Amino acid sequence: MSDSNEETAEFIRLLTESQRTLFQYIHSLIPHRNDADEVLQETNLVLWREYHQFQHGTNFRAWACTVALNQVRAFTSKRRAKRPFFDTDTMMLISERQQKKSAYFESRLDALERCVKKLPQRKRMFVDKRYRIGFTIETIAKDMGSTVDAAYKMLRRIREDLHTCVDRTLSQEGLGK
Repeated sequence: MSDSNEETAEFIRLLTESQRTLFQYIHSLIPHRNDADEVLQETNLVLWREYHQFQHGTNFRAWACTVALNQVRAFTSKRRAKRPFFDTDTMMLISERQQKKSAYFESRLDALERCVKKLPQRKRMFVDKRYRIGFTIETIAKDMGSTVDAAYKMLRRIREDLHTCVDRTLSQEGLGK
């Protein structure tokens, strides 16, 4: 695979992974779901058209949110006569808060992945079966040769351990609440 193909594949992966975040960000600025869907599609087109401007290794979501904000502005200026929208100052305030919130949750997700890797093998397998594969608690209990009640208790303890680990990790990195 050539560098160009690898960069294109990486860009597509980043774009695909960011769709939910982009939609939530856009929808926080545009209250009507159909309008937010329309702006997301326009944003995707601009991102694809301008992907050569993206600096690989930098924060893709921040760049994509900036493009999305510009598309929201364009959309609202075209539609202002038809529907009331937030004024620019309000939109910028919401935009800032959403970007901070998104960065915080991204940090929590990264910390969670690291904490799951630190779990003992048995607990990590339990988490994988439940959340990555999607097995029911009943199936996992049967596989482990345990009762359903014991499996639920183990899951509760794992969740508590992961929650504590994530909070501690973020605190150590200066990213706590």
